[in-house]
Amino acid sequence: MFRIGVCDDEAYFRQDIEKRLEAYFKEKPFEPEIHIFEKGQALLEEAEKKTFDLVFLDIEMPDMDGITLGKHLKAIVEDTLLIYVTSYDAYISYALRLDIFQYLKKPLDDHFFQEEMDRALAQYVLKKQKYNFEYNGVRMSVPITKIIYLESQRWSVIVHTEDENFKIVSKLGEEEKRLTAHGFIRIHQSYLLNMQYIEKFLSDRVFLKGQKEPLPVSRKYKDAAKRAHLNYQSKVGI
Repeated sequence: MFRIGVCDDEAYFRQDIEKRLEAYFKEKPFEPEIHIFEKGQALLEEAEKKTFDLVFLDIEMPDMDGITLGKHLKAIVEDTLLIYVTSYDAYISYALRLDIFQYLKKPLDDHFFQEEMDRALAQYVLKKQKYNFEYNGVRMSVPITKIIYLESQRWSVIVHTEDENFKIVSKLGEEEKRLTAHGFIRIHQSYLLNMQYIEKFLSDRVFLKGQKEPLPVSRKYKDAAKRAHLNYQSKVGI
């Protein structure tokens, strides 16, 4: 179930977002669980019991501002999608430091709201998808969004994830067929990476979030990889 939190100290905007969400999900094969909050502390206490997939936050609130609240929510679950809804542009730079999903201006635009909900739902679906493989004779399953990149080593493939690495018996070409549709690109004979982790794409190397060393980009794959990355950026709104 897609769990959504809405927090705004103004009743009009709480009700407006709730109505928009209810109308949006009438057309979708998903059942949302929507929780409405007037105060940030109440939302935070609920998130500590059971996390949210998506949270709409006002920024200027009396008990706890939205920036502070967003930091707390990200500390609980880093990949919680945050959408700030505010009348003030002055806070954009602060919000962006939290790796937020989107920043919407009040009053909300119907078309833009629909587009951002489509993106959020796509992210949610991707997060739920699993990558299945056999590791040391045991069937394993990890979220696709947790895979940073795959590395070819002789007759094996090393799956590098956020938590640990797995060496499996396979060919990188076979794994490429499985993962291309999930936002992975081939940048080198030995490397297949998840585009959501790209921090900087240069002509001969790629820097990834959380990784100290960049990965090499070969001439053979450079042009196709760059095109795929630009297309990915346009889809996710980077």
